[in-house]
Amino acid sequence: MNIDDYSYLWTTEKKNWVLVNTEYGYGIVNKQSQMALVISDEELENTIIEKMKSSGNCVYKDIIEAYADV
Repeated sequence: MNIDDYSYLWTTEKKNWVLVNTEYGYGIVNKQSQMALVISDEELENTIIEKMKSSGNCVYKDIIEAYADV
């Protein structure tokens, strides 16, 4: 897949797709639907996370904080 396939994460659906800090790194989570996005390609996932961070997506310290901010 191409990074452009995920552009909705930092554009049209930016307010719902957030980053949550976990013991394993950042998780990509939809705080509205309470779903996680799992990307099996680690390099692509890291690129997407960096794009989300640079685009100003919210970053939460844990999942409880993310889900409470709906």
